Formats: sequence, C-alpha cells, structure tokens
Amino acid sequence: MRSAALLALAVFLVAVGSATAAPKTLKGTVVAKRAHGSTVVLATGRTGVAVTVHGAHRPLRLGDRVNVVGTRLRDGTIKASRLNVLSHVKKARIRGMVVKRLVHAVRVASGHNVLTIHTTGRALASRHDGPERGDMGEFEIEIEHGDLVEDGFTPAAPSGTVEIEGHLVSVSPLVVSIEGLPIQITVPSGMTLPALTPGQEVELVVQTGANNTFTLVSIQAGDNENEVEAKGPVTNSTRSEITIDAGGAMIIFAAPAGQTLPVIATGTFVEARGVTINGVLTLTRLRTEDCDGGSAPDDGGCGH
Repeated sequence: MRSAALLALAVFLVAVGSATAAPKTLKGTVVAKRAHGSTVVLATGRTGVAVTVHGAHRPLRLGDRVNVVGTRLRDGTIKASRLNVLSHVKKARIRGMVVKRLVHAVRVASGHNVLTIHTTGRALASRHDGPERGDMGEFEIEIEHGDLVEDGFTPAAPSGTVEIEGHLVSVSPLVVSIEGLPIQITVPSGMTLPALTPGQEVELVVQTGANNTFTLVSIQAGDNENEVEAKGPVTNSTRSEITIDAGGAMIIFAAPAGQTLPVIATGTFVEARGVTINGVLTLTRLRTEDCDGGSAPDDGGCGH
C-alpha cells in the first residue's frame, strides 16, 4: 500500500479530478516535503486544504509560498509542469482531521498526507487542552525551525461534505481506519455498496454531522495491492487459522475478526486469498478443489 514519510493514508480535499483534466493553477504554502525532495505538500486556499504536488524539482523550504501549474491526477494530487516561488512566510493555515494525539503534538490527516503539528510544549491530556482524535477543523500554524507549530484551532462546522481515504476495517458496520483511527460511517437506507474486502484501501465522500458523525455519500474501492493468494495442500487447520503449503512456502491465514473457519482435513487442496490487517494475514476467501481443479466441499481433499 502507499506509504512514505508523509503517510499517505488520508484525504481531506474539496474535489478530485481526473488525469485528463486541463492544466490547473494553484497557490499555496509548503508545509511538508518528502525525503527525496521532489514531492511537497501545500496548504492551499483560505481554509488550508493540503494538496500534494509531484515534480517540484527545485530546492524548497517549509514556508515557501509558491505558484504551481500542473495536472490533477486521479488520486487528487498534482503533477507540476511549472513551479515558482513567490515569497516566504512564517504562518499558514491547515484544514484537517486529528487522527492521533501525542504528548506535545497532534497528527492531522489532510490532502493524502498525515502531518505532525507541534503544540509548543502543551500536553494534550484532556479535551480542554486541545482537539481530540476525530475532530476536524482549521489549524493556525507557525513555521519554526522546519517544524509546524500550532498557534490556534477552529473546529469545523458540523456539516458539509468531505473526502476521506483509509483502509476498510469492516463492511457491516462500515468502518474505515485512518492511520489507526477507526471511523464508523452510516450507510443510508437503500444504498448498495460495491464488493468490499477488509484491508482494502477505499476513498469515500461523506456528509459530516454533529458530534463527528459521518454519512456515506459515495465510496470507491482501490486495488488490493497487499492481497496474498496461495494454492496447495492444507498442512494445518483450526477454527482460528489455516496453513497451506504453497510450493514449499508455508502460508498461514488467520480467521477474520469475529469469525471462525471450517476445519479442513490435512492434505486437502485449497485456494486461499487474504490481506494484511494490522500486521496479520487475514483470510478473505477459501475454496477447496478436487484433483482435477474443480470446486469441492470444504471437507474433501485430493489426497497424495
């Protein structure tokens, strides 16, 4: 799955265009840079929605105010064809969702990135000390010695439509994890969900409500880039996991949370698929096959 120093696990964009969109011009303040330097994150517009820009092939500092001409890609990021530095500033505004609170910082999801905003030594031990996980709003920040430092926080109005991106935890109820923060989303009556598998990366448009509630507007599933498929005889099978000899490699699939697996006889030829959820290879599909490769009941086998 996508991962890097900026942890591209969340989206907080107003709109996402296609890769064939006309050239786009935007202005923003650099608030983060990838280690290799050619990708930066800009706080843009009045509210500071973060946008990722690729192809910034020139030295940039946090706080640089830039003008970018480029093409919006399908994932909502920008591929720059031209970038000019306009000025350098020490303050900016970032709109996002708090996904983690640290002793002297918060992690904020915005624009395909999770940014660290320091809190000037102020411990976020209670609600009265600052925003808590799940809160959305606008952060006033100061740029000090290459860090983002909080200078104020304004909670977002409890209404509006936003996009979020994360990993599917469960389908019913619909729960998406944004850097470890589980967000439960209400599916309106009559809405049919596409085929979904826990562990998939998904992009959703949600309607926000009071008390950090979310109602699904649309959902798009990404490819299961971390899916594992194994075919071979069963070497061990319990209600909680199954081990398959996939050409000499022993692959262990765990049962999905809250479910049990059928116990399958040793030597049964099976086809299994799974995805990694919280570091555990979790079964998403299991099928037994007869000796000719056809489907067979889960209690049968090919033998040796």
